[in-house]
Amino acid sequence: MSSEMGEHTLQTAPGGAPLSPSPPPSSSYDYVFGFGSIMNTSTHAVWKTTSSPSTESSSSSSSSLPGVIATISKEFGYRRQWSFRSSTGFTALGVGRSNSSSSNNSSEGSDINGVIFQVPTNDMPDFDRREVGYTKIRVPLEYVTIMDNHHHSEHASSSYHEQANFAFTPNDNIWLYVPLPNYIHYADETHPLLQSYVDTVLQGCLEWGGPTMAEQFILTTGGWSEYFLNDTPSSRRPWLFRKEYNTIDELLKKYEELTYYAERRHPEEFASAFNQRMRGSWNLPRRNPNFTGRDGQLDQLRLRLVNQDDRGKQQQRVVVRVDVAGMGGVGKSQLVTEYCYRNFPAQYGLVIWLNSESADSLVADYRSLLSDMAMDVDVGGVSDNADMNKSTDEIVGEVKTRLFRSRVPWLLVFDNLEDHDLLNDFVPRGAGVRGHVVVTTRHIETEAVDSHGTLILGCFDISESLELLRRSAGLHNVDGEKNTLAATELCKMMGNLPLALGMAAAYMRRCDVQCVEYLDRYIASEKTGQSLYGKVENYSLSVASSMSLSLGEIEKESPTTCQVLRLLSFLGPDQITKWLLRNLLSSKKKMDAHLSELNKTGSGMNLSSNSSAMICGIVLAGAALILPACAKDGRRVGLCVGLVAASMLIFSSSATDSAATEQQAHHEDIKRSASISNAISAFEYEESDVAWDLLKSFSLLSVKEGKGSVHRLLQQAMRTCQSEEESQRNLIICIDALRSLWTFKPEEVESWKEALQILDHVKCVVAHALEFELDAIYILKAAQLSMEAGVFSAMALNAFVEAQYSLHLALSLLEKAKLGRNSSSQRLKAEVLHELGRVYRYQGSYNESERSLLESLEISQQVSRKDLAVRKYVADTLHELGVLEVKKHNLDSAAQFLQRSLELRQSLTDTESDSVNASCAATLHQLAAVYVARKPPSLEKAKALLQDALKMCRQIGQRAATLKQLARVTIRQGYLEKAEIYLEQALELYLELYGDNKLHINIASVKFQQGALALQREQFDEAWLHFSECLRIRRHVYAYARQVGVIGTEVSATRKSSVDTNPIHLEISVVLHELGVVGFAQGRFSQAFQMLLEERAILENLHETTSHSNRVYQARLTCLTWLRKCAKELGDESEAEKYTKERTAMKKEAGLKTKEKHLVSESVMLQHKVIDCRLLARQFALEKSDSNIVGKEKLLNILAELKEEISLAPPESMARAATRFRDTMMIWIDEPISKRRVPILKACDSLRDTLRAHGIQVVDSMIQNKR
Repeated sequence: MSSEMGEHTLQTAPGGAPLSPSPPPSSSYDYVFGFGSIMNTSTHAVWKTTSSPSTESSSSSSSSLPGVIATISKEFGYRRQWSFRSSTGFTALGVGRSNSSSSNNSSEGSDINGVIFQVPTNDMPDFDRREVGYTKIRVPLEYVTIMDNHHHSEHASSSYHEQANFAFTPNDNIWLYVPLPNYIHYADETHPLLQSYVDTVLQGCLEWGGPTMAEQFILTTGGWSEYFLNDTPSSRRPWLFRKEYNTIDELLKKYEELTYYAERRHPEEFASAFNQRMRGSWNLPRRNPNFTGRDGQLDQLRLRLVNQDDRGKQQQRVVVRVDVAGMGGVGKSQLVTEYCYRNFPAQYGLVIWLNSESADSLVADYRSLLSDMAMDVDVGGVSDNADMNKSTDEIVGEVKTRLFRSRVPWLLVFDNLEDHDLLNDFVPRGAGVRGHVVVTTRHIETEAVDSHGTLILGCFDISESLELLRRSAGLHNVDGEKNTLAATELCKMMGNLPLALGMAAAYMRRCDVQCVEYLDRYIASEKTGQSLYGKVENYSLSVASSMSLSLGEIEKESPTTCQVLRLLSFLGPDQITKWLLRNLLSSKKKMDAHLSELNKTGSGMNLSSNSSAMICGIVLAGAALILPACAKDGRRVGLCVGLVAASMLIFSSSATDSAATEQQAHHEDIKRSASISNAISAFEYEESDVAWDLLKSFSLLSVKEGKGSVHRLLQQAMRTCQSEEESQRNLIICIDALRSLWTFKPEEVESWKEALQILDHVKCVVAHALEFELDAIYILKAAQLSMEAGVFSAMALNAFVEAQYSLHLALSLLEKAKLGRNSSSQRLKAEVLHELGRVYRYQGSYNESERSLLESLEISQQVSRKDLAVRKYVADTLHELGVLEVKKHNLDSAAQFLQRSLELRQSLTDTESDSVNASCAATLHQLAAVYVARKPPSLEKAKALLQDALKMCRQIGQRAATLKQLARVTIRQGYLEKAEIYLEQALELYLELYGDNKLHINIASVKFQQGALALQREQFDEAWLHFSECLRIRRHVYAYARQVGVIGTEVSATRKSSVDTNPIHLEISVVLHELGVVGFAQGRFSQAFQMLLEERAILENLHETTSHSNRVYQARLTCLTWLRKCAKELGDESEAEKYTKERTAMKKEAGLKTKEKHLVSESVMLQHKVIDCRLLARQFALEKSDSNIVGKEKLLNILAELKEEISLAPPESMARAATRFRDTMMIWIDEPISKRRVPILKACDSLRDTLRAHGIQVVDSMIQNKR
């Protein structure tokens, strides 16, 4: 059975009558009766393009189909015979009518033994494509006999293939493939029987049923012929390549009168006509057993070749060409090799693989080709009598002529072609039957893409990368959750480059290292510069050396393009645009101008690099693309870069300006202004276009929809091969270029989209800034960029983890600058800490948020003493501290912070009135939140504050937030229609603000409020929709909190499943709870129960890890109450009782803890109050006059507070001593100084002794806790 492309005709029953439509299948499987090569399971992987679902009875091999030995009886009316004329030049197996007349075939029918294979119905189209030139007919079950392998001889040379256990029904489709009439021909001189094909079939028989089944095959097959070619490699030494050749040859010889075994000939003995027509595969690389993915690209390659064939049918003997282009290491040659094996000999009778680096290598291959495959031609150099002067033109001409006259379809592969003009000399102008040319190259012929089709090959996607690691590294090294996560991270680090992943897998397999350990080693080796790959062989052509070839050509054509590539190595790998290139070139031009000026005055040194040395460096760096960076010289060459940086900072003020003016100028230089941009000249436009096209043509820049990408490992190699000072210089150019492009302003939504385009570039550049000794001013510029990138990530993208990383990076840069108490540095540090505090709050990390904000406040207050403009940052931080206290439900503290912020903001009378009004509106908004949260709430006050805030604010985001808060207030007041309007307005504003980013935390908040409103109105369906959308968004936003491995094996499967689905965040649990309530109200108790179980799982995790335990405790109690309700409604009384007991136990445990904590807490509070009161009492006793009325009032107030603390504290010695002290004070407080001093001081001394007895050190006027 062959696999040619062809039509499929109407099915016919025995006797030639058309079959009625086949009954519908009883399952999702069809069955195919294999009577030829398909019995050999090793052939299955060649044609299978999709993995068939496995069954219990399937073979252990995932690449073969499950099957069972069977026989079609002769009553069906068919006989197996050698009668299928393959277009690839040999005669294959078919079946024909038993009454067909031919000199080569008996008219008598016979049983046909074979194997029935189970094929998923969805895969039948693939099977049809394999069986090109055949049509399938349905075999009724009554003509089929199922055998088992125990029925056969026990003397097989190898163990039998495991048989499936199929339960056939009359409705099952059992198909038999029959040759189409125009394909039925018997063997002749030009289409002989091939020993390689006979081996494949008989090996299949031996695999399933041993020698008995093979013997039956020979006896029941007609059409054996004297045209029998032993085409196997080294045919005179069969033990080298032929599997089970002894058994096969013995059987063929046993029945040699039938098989014509005695007529079998070696190639040199066969008819000269056969040898003149070259057939087979030549120089084809070994097939990669771990070839992974690329099914789509293989289909594209086949379709491009076939479609061009179809377009050229009217032109005789057309040669079709397709280029496979891509950067080194993406697997171009591997892809084409796999294509060859999948399509030879099914589609091609001849496949030739040529090494195409140069004309000389092509000529050498053509000479060897003729020597190996054309016995009638003397090519020179192959024998003593050869014509040693055989010309190159004669060799090339002979091959082209034979290809032109070939009667079999052929495929030429030009591997690693550098010069496309060579194709004109080495490809024939036509083909006798069908001629295809496939070229692998790094160079894209842009002008020829449309004429012959170019398949651009990129890196793997993440699923293909992981599959390659599983296959190549060994499943045991990649299996398991931790290894899978490590493998995913490794794939990202290597940019999904197949060659790099292959080397990593080879290391893991050879050293028997699991992926988790390998990733640790790889990261460590990057830091130390020591290679992991010294022992891994068989990767002679590294990506580095491959790149050097392209870079050499680029350097000849455009040195500027090489410089652009060096600059790009410090940026992100994606989102590269021509506008970015132009700004890089503009910044480079400015840098070059300064260097030139310095060189003229003799103050500088030449920083330009030697391009050829750089190229050689890439080769010598070897695995720099895929291996850790080589160790760098520890010496830092920063003098020249420092001079350049200094020369670029020219201030208009003179050296005699005041320190304050100088500090302000310094800060303004750091702060990026939207009006600053590089002036792009015509030169930059032209050079950027040249660089763009050149990098694209060499596959170093892949472009899609105007956005380019370079590979991460190429960037790593380019960075590794730059000197220290060249890296510093290029990094400075990148910082300046990005500052000119970065126009983000939080209040200007229009700037967000532009900022998103270069965000990754900013993050990459500032990360590299930590690696080099730059001038302090550039470190500060990088820190400013990093801070603003963090603000953007948090505000526009809700990417809080990324924002946190950027802000910590900014702090590290500021520390690296070592500017001490420098005003600009301190001011920037305060801003960074402020933003970091906000990000911590967004993530629910309140303690970390408070620490950052308090440090920011301290720095801002210090700087504001010298710079009044910094008061704005003081007000901002006070505001943020107030917001944090609201979140912590410390309402009094929150009100104090917010009121201080509002007063400070209202005192600012600068020109930024819109900004000040927006800030005041934000603070009014938060003050309103305090009034709402109080018990009882002051809703009218809150509403008035929010309406004042709306009047003051014009910013979209702030107005939306205020409208949302107004809706909360009006819902609680019962004005539901008005609340609905407010929420709709807020949602419209947020959608306008965030545009395409609809998965934003603020939109989720509005959806939650809309759900709450609908629930209050008992509009349960609408409430469910709103809460579900809120949950979807929050799951996306808080995905960073989805923990792995936090749940032990002892917990329930439901809890573990919830952790896998839901991030561990309080905001997620709140929405799940509301969904549970809505589901309960709708009567969907099972669904409500599931939502509440997921809520409980999150709360259990938060209970173990969170700092806001009281809120979680109350939520857990409420959740258990609703779970008990759901269990009762579901009729599960035992489950309901379980939740009741859990709730009671929780309350009891919490009561004990609260009592213990209360006692300890009240004792501590009393101690603090006693200390404060004693201090004021001593000061009061030591006053020199009675005129200090304020001091007396303070003392009376604190004595009143002391009385309250005594009533709350446990009755112990401290409480008793405090009571005595207070009574003494109340007796003597109104007396004059002369009378009160002594008794008050004695009371203070007595109280001091009690404090010391409790471990508190008291020294005269200073009291210090020594605990």
